[in-house]
Amino acid sequence: MLRKPRVCMISLGCAKNQADSETVLGQIVVAERRAVLCSEPEDADIVVVNTCGFLKAARDEADETLSAVEELQVSGHVKRIVVIGCYPQLWKGQVMKRHPGLYAVMGADAMYQTRFWEELLRDPVVSPIQESVDVATIRTFEAPRVLVGSRPYAYLKISDGCSEHCTYCTIPQIKGPLVSRTPETILHEAEQLVQAGASEIILVAQNTSAYGMDLSPNRHPRLASLLRALDELQGITLLRVLYLYPTLVTDELLETMAGSRHIVHYVDIPLQHTDPTILKSMSRPWTEKSTTRIIERVREAMPDAAIRSTFIVGFPGETEDQFQRLLHDVSALRLDHASAFAYSREAKAVSATFPNQIHEATKNRRLREFMAVQQEISLSINQQRYLNKDIQIIVDETTQSGFSGRTMLDAPDVDNVVVVSSVRKRKPAVGSICTVHITAAGPYDLEGILV
Repeated sequence: MLRKPRVCMISLGCAKNQADSETVLGQIVVAERRAVLCSEPEDADIVVVNTCGFLKAARDEADETLSAVEELQVSGHVKRIVVIGCYPQLWKGQVMKRHPGLYAVMGADAMYQTRFWEELLRDPVVSPIQESVDVATIRTFEAPRVLVGSRPYAYLKISDGCSEHCTYCTIPQIKGPLVSRTPETILHEAEQLVQAGASEIILVAQNTSAYGMDLSPNRHPRLASLLRALDELQGITLLRVLYLYPTLVTDELLETMAGSRHIVHYVDIPLQHTDPTILKSMSRPWTEKSTTRIIERVREAMPDAAIRSTFIVGFPGETEDQFQRLLHDVSALRLDHASAFAYSREAKAVSATFPNQIHEATKNRRLREFMAVQQEISLSINQQRYLNKDIQIIVDETTQSGFSGRTMLDAPDVDNVVVVSSVRKRKPAVGSICTVHITAAGPYDLEGILV
């Protein structure tokens, strides 16, 4: 390519995909310093689409995205399309059949294909190169990151894969068993992210609380020790942890979070249900009142903590009584943030073969009822915790009329957004922490004025 090659990355799905996408971009930029990163695919020569394949809805989104990019290719805008990630990991044949003009199709190990990314922008066109990736490579893999956008936070993936076997989930088939990155590799990447301007580091994985179990001879999780090391990192402002498996939230982990300087008191534990029979069918921790006990332990360690969880409604065999128990328990738990998903029957998941599949209309009705209950809880908590009070927030974005951000107890993209009207000409910088007086509180968003 004679002129500066232009590359667009489209990252679909979860925060883990976002981290992978930024690592891919980093490798491309290092290989070709002239590369121009485009935010829109119509402006690019090469488009890389990092896909999610966890649910059919995600695969449909990926297909629609690829079809739109293919139209740009037909019209002469895009020269090469590369699709990577979870979707082609299990459904590669389907991807290639539906999108025959792709330059390359790679699965979940695409991020580690350094040689491929080095060759991608070169002319003449060469055959895509893919190399096998072993566990040692994943543990110690390091590549530069290109942080996309102007947000003040960055996701840091601490492991890949999952060794749990929830019956509704295909992640172990897509990603394989747990492989933890070495502490040294994680700390080095965290240092790079801080140097690149990230003031908040958010740890992600398929199961963050399992971190280090595969590195320990006694299968003991090492997330607490990793957090203690990250807490000492020079220049870091906030640390946040997502996706904690219930039975791996140890006393050591809670004590570490409670006593740290930079770890926010935010605990994200996907519980999925509260009825023991349904949990057992899901192959989740299912002893009587197990969900109540874990929430009580969190609140004992950190009384001021915000707790987030996710649930599944309409799992095969879920009776109306079991669903009503879930609603009752959610009301009693009073979680700061909770969302639910209607069960998706995935053909490659064990639960697809279960009897007593729930009708779509029933699943959707239960989803609406769940969200209505949680909406009232979130509204009540927001009004009690924030309304007419001065609150510290981290600034995520500035606008002509003011700026927006989050409280320390809110994660990006999924929790409360604080919209601030500013009469001052000078607005706080993105990434800074400022004090805001909250003037209105809804179930999901807050409004305020700069103090």
